Amino acid sequence: MTIFDIQRFSLHDGPGIRTTVFLKGCPLRCLWCQNPEGLEFGIDNVQNSKNVKKYRCIAPEILAEEVQADSVFFEVSGGGVTFSGGEALAQIDDVCTAADILRTKKIHTAVETSLCAPRESIQKAVDSIDLILADIKIFDTEKHKAAIGADNELIRKNFKYAAEKLRGTGRLIARTPLIPGYTANEKNITEIGAFIGSIDSSIQWELLNFNPLASAKYNELHNDGFKLFEGLKQFSDMQMNEFKKIAASCGVSVI
Repeated sequence: MTIFDIQRFSLHDGPGIRTTVFLKGCPLRCLWCQNPEGLEFGIDNVQNSKNVKKYRCIAPEILAEEVQADSVFFEVSGGGVTFSGGEALAQIDDVCTAADILRTKKIHTAVETSLCAPRESIQKAVDSIDLILADIKIFDTEKHKAAIGADNELIRKNFKYAAEKLRGTGRLIARTPLIPGYTANEKNITEIGAFIGSIDSSIQWELLNFNPLASAKYNELHNDGFKLFEGLKQFSDMQMNEFKKIAASCGVSVI
C-alpha cells in the first residue's frame, strides 16, 4: 500500500486517541483539500519537508505491526487506527488486510471516506472496518460537480447502502466539513440533514470546522489552489453552534 503520512495522537479522526494512516490517491478534487500531497495515485517526486511528507510503499502486514506500537494509548482512551487519505477505499484490499490483523489484536479501526468508490469496496469496508466516517459535503449535484469535480449520485447511493447494512450498529457517522462559501450555509446543511434523516435519523452527524492550515502545503507544492481561502479563519464557537442548531432541526443526531 502507498501512504504519505502516519499521524499519531490524532483526536479528530474517530473516538479516543488515534493513529491516522494517510493513503495516497483520491478520485475527487475538492477545492479545499487539506492533503494535496495525497491526491495523485502515481508515484511522484514530492520530497520530505516541514509540511509535505514523501510517500512510501509498505506492506499492510508491516503497517499493522508499526501502528501497534501505539496500542497503550488506544487502550486507555478507547482509540485505535484510522485509515484516511486521499481516499482510503481506493486501496481497500490492503486496508482490509491491515484491519483484519489489528482486529486480532483487539485494536479498533476506522476509515475516513468520501464514499466515491465501487460498491464492492464499500461492502469490504462494512465487513472489515469497525467505524466508517463518511463525508457528505454538498447536496446539490451541480454545486458538487463544480467544487469537488464529480457527480454525487454514487456517493448518495453508497451512503444509503452503508446505512442499510449498518443500521442500528452505530458504525456509520456522517460528516460535513464546513467550508465558507461552499458547504457552510443553511440550505446545504438542511438538505444534507433531510437526506440523512430520510435514511436513518439515528445516524450521528458531525459538522467539522473549517481548517485553514493547508495553505503551507499548497505553497510548498507551488500550487495556488488554497489562495481561494486566504484570510479566512475557523468559525467561532457561536457560529458552530448556529450551524449545529440548523442541523439538529432536521431531526438528526448532531455531534
